[in-house]
Amino acid sequence: MKKILHLTIFLALVAAISGGALAFANNLTAPIIAENALAAEKENLKLMFPDAADSDFQQIDVKGNSKTIEKIFTVAGTETIFKLQVTGYKDGTSFMVAFDESGTITHYAVISNGDTQGIGSKVADDSFADSLIGKKGNEKLDTISGATISSTPVVDGINEAAQYFADNME
Repeated sequence: MKKILHLTIFLALVAAISGGALAFANNLTAPIIAENALAAEKENLKLMFPDAADSDFQQIDVKGNSKTIEKIFTVAGTETIFKLQVTGYKDGTSFMVAFDESGTITHYAVISNGDTQGIGSKVADDSFADSLIGKKGNEKLDTISGATISSTPVVDGINEAAQYFADNME
């Protein structure tokens, strides 16, 4: 009985020391991890606005719950960029879409696409981006023939971002 009590106390001490060490390491590294994540995010934003300075991008808190809208940024106070994640045929698509002050799509860039190469991956093609630029985000946007399972969620995500923009940003 005495041996079990000693082992229990020893195990509790080891667990407490390990937990404390992990918490300490997390406190040391959390700011660095957050800074690196923001730097990577700004690199993605520069895909859309290569001439903008890092200080031109400001992150805005997302209001409400959305399974699609991950982050919102403004660039130099003139355009609003939505980072979205949608599920397509297989792994889905992570992309950004930017709206000007009137709600017109000005930029579209795919960060990652895990759908079928040559079919679902067409949402990353310039021709699809060109079909979106200049249109209002809340109007009917065309999907890609033969890749509707991948392009429909992208269009629905853009429509959701446009609705969010109309409700909260104008």
